[in-house]
Amino acid sequence: MPMRLLTATLSRDRYQEADQPAAHPEVAPALRYFEAATFDEAIPLARAVYLGARHCVCCRRVLARRYDCLGSTLFRDDDPYELARCFDATDADVCTVRMLAACIVLFARNRESVH
Repeated sequence: MPMRLLTATLSRDRYQEADQPAAHPEVAPALRYFEAATFDEAIPLARAVYLGARHCVCCRRVLARRYDCLGSTLFRDDDPYELARCFDATDADVCTVRMLAACIVLFARNRESVH
C-alpha cells in the first residue's frame, strides 16, 4: 500500500471539516485522518509525520505549543480538527491537524469513564 499522507484544507482562519477523509463513524478521528482502521495500522504513517517535524518549522512550532494549547493528555477519541481550534489563528496551518493526528496515534491513551 503506498504511503499517502492527507493534508487539511485551510480556510481563511481555520480548517474546514468538510475535507476530512471518509471513514466509518466508529473509527477514531485521528485514524480517519490517516485512512486507517486501527491504531496499529496508523502508527507507521503517524511516526513518519512525527519524525518529519524536524524538517518543518511549522510542525516544530505545533509540537512546541502543544502542551500550552491542549494540556498534557491526549485521548484516542480526540478529534485533531477540533483540537487545532485551540491554537491561535497565526498557528493554524496544514501542519497543525497533521501533527495533532500523529500525536494522538502515537501518544494518546484511552479515555476512561469515572462512572
